[in-house]
Amino acid sequence: MSKDAAEFLAQKGIRSVFVAGPFYGLVDEKTGVMDDSAQSRISMLIDYFEQAGCKVYNAHRREAWGKEFLTADVCTKLDYEEIGAADLWVGYPGVPVSPGTHVEIGWASATGKRMVVLLEKDQRHSFLVTGLGSFANISYIEFEDPAEIIEALPAAIEEATAAAERRAA
Repeated sequence: MSKDAAEFLAQKGIRSVFVAGPFYGLVDEKTGVMDDSAQSRISMLIDYFEQAGCKVYNAHRREAWGKEFLTADVCTKLDYEEIGAADLWVGYPGVPVSPGTHVEIGWASATGKRMVVLLEKDQRHSFLVTGLGSFANISYIEFEDPAEIIEALPAAIEEATAAAERRAA
């Protein structure tokens, strides 16, 4: 992690991030955890923000990648509170669609959070997600390879921050 990323995030007032993505449906019934590929997508984002000095909220890690699921009441309340506490929401809506992540997208957009939504290229995504730019503080990163995301994050964060500033003016 470069010092530049930490400075950039601090300059944008980003000290905490909620990292989201499909979870429950990706946990293997036999092993009780998400497979390495699914975990690596989320871990890549967690690592990026933590190495830049941010507090990261994330249900996947909190619930040991599926080994320690919380009850519905507990995890729902925690996710809602952590999204409220975060300066930025970053996540994958999922292909196939993750209903839980879509709920989190709704909470984040309704509360005016800056958001970066990660969309797999050449996939169909909900109009209610792709249309959020009409009123939310949001930016989208379309990617083929998850490795592209980290390089694109600063520009996407800049765009979401600019949207928030325009709406606040």
